[in-house]
Amino acid sequence: MATVSTTLPSPTARRARRFWSLASTVRILVTVALVLIGVLMLLPIAWVVIESFEPGNMQFALPVDWFPQHLTLLSYRTLFSDFPFAINIINSVAVTVAVVGGGAFVSILAAYAFARIEFRGREVLFVIFLAALTLPSQVEAVPEFVVVKDLHLLNNQLSLVFPALIQVLGIFLLRQAFRTIPKEMDDSAKIDGAGHLRIIRHVMVPMSWPAISATMVISGQYIWNDFFWPNLFLISRNRMTAPLALYNLQTSVGGEIGSIFAGLSILCLPMLIVFILLQRTLMEGIGYAGISR
Repeated sequence: MATVSTTLPSPTARRARRFWSLASTVRILVTVALVLIGVLMLLPIAWVVIESFEPGNMQFALPVDWFPQHLTLLSYRTLFSDFPFAINIINSVAVTVAVVGGGAFVSILAAYAFARIEFRGREVLFVIFLAALTLPSQVEAVPEFVVVKDLHLLNNQLSLVFPALIQVLGIFLLRQAFRTIPKEMDDSAKIDGAGHLRIIRHVMVPMSWPAISATMVISGQYIWNDFFWPNLFLISRNRMTAPLALYNLQTSVGGEIGSIFAGLSILCLPMLIVFILLQRTLMEGIGYAGISR
């Protein structure tokens, strides 16, 4: 008569199995919680977009109708017909592109200097740069306004571009990223006759592109949504950026709330799309810059 032997799992195996089961349960719960938090954070944006397509008599109706049956483009037509909002969007795009491109260029050069070039007072100067991050924007308002006025740039989009080219956070992130690149690669490039600019172009930029992309996304989001500095420097409606134009929209079109919803939808969706498409690059860039010694 054949006998069947059964081997019971050892206590260590049973503890490991319970540990992995508990870890899987915690991971599932954390994922569900994060998804719910993300949905809750997106609800206000969804509400604004939905209200921008609803008729005026349905806006602010409670409870909120998340699936309206009657949609209209009247709010968008009012926004672009009664106010030069198309010009304001073009102004915002131009300022954002100029600041993102120019700021990235300046940040790369400054970060390379702090990371690779030895000069007296380098660390002290870098600490002073970092100290600027602790100051609120309002502290810089008066001196910056005086400088912009002396340069005759008031009511000019360049008043928003030139001060924003120096981005302390971008310089910090790129310096950290550059310091993770072995200096032997610089030495190899110098043996081939490369100078600092060629090293930046062929070594630093390709190997630090995630960090560079992260700084560009961060600065682009800030400039696109900025209201404080345009409100300080710009006066003419045709020169305003889109956030400042929305601030003046309520009195200009008789308090038409639907047009404000439409303008907010136009402002929110581009940044939301950019973040969704580049979130992996953004996280990689910030994490990559944070492991530097």
